[in-house]
Amino acid sequence: MSLKLHEIHLEDFDSMTNHAKIYPVGDDLVGPPTPICWPVSSQMEAQERLRFHMSKQRGRFLGDRSATYLKVVDEDTKEIVSIARWHHYPNGYSYADGIGWEIHSPVEGQPFPQGMNIELHNFILSARDAERKNWMAKDEPCWILMHLVTRASQRGRGAAGILIDWGVEKARVDGIPAYLEAGVMGRPIYEKHGFQQVGELLVLNLREYGVDMDFVMAKMGVISRK
Repeated sequence: MSLKLHEIHLEDFDSMTNHAKIYPVGDDLVGPPTPICWPVSSQMEAQERLRFHMSKQRGRFLGDRSATYLKVVDEDTKEIVSIARWHHYPNGYSYADGIGWEIHSPVEGQPFPQGMNIELHNFILSARDAERKNWMAKDEPCWILMHLVTRASQRGRGAAGILIDWGVEKARVDGIPAYLEAGVMGRPIYEKHGFQQVGELLVLNLREYGVDMDFVMAKMGVISRK
């Protein structure tokens, strides 16, 4: 296998931003729920979306001490094919401390992109994160996988599994749980790597925000013991 795991470096965000210029529309590293909140149909739209998305990821890379950014690289082509963001919380997850990184807040002189449904994006992530108090162990250390995306053309090669296993192993060594929320279509891959669903599915009705669908997530965990 030519895939190899590395930590992300600052310059990688520029490389990933260029994906929208060199690959087909949608074959980039924009993770959910952004594609639902900001659908694109042209390369120009895809470039704008990816620039915005990666600028937010770059800011978190520089400022969020809980986060470890990882990439899987095809060693033959040197392409980044998949990325993940794992978080370590020694004192447990705090919604109050974390939600500011997830939602998009207005900044004077910096209007939001016209194509993005900001209200929908903020609703999905704030509802997801607020639910954590109901199923994650309170005030106890944990690892959380908050972001994982593989380029559409590179799926099925095992990149996601490499990124999942990294955090599962960290949690195992620490003897603490690993958590994540997964779309129901992606749930089988997490189950393959040891995660089990915790409680009922989280179902969010998006119709109030102009999208005629329910956004469904499985709350999942791996409980490790020292």
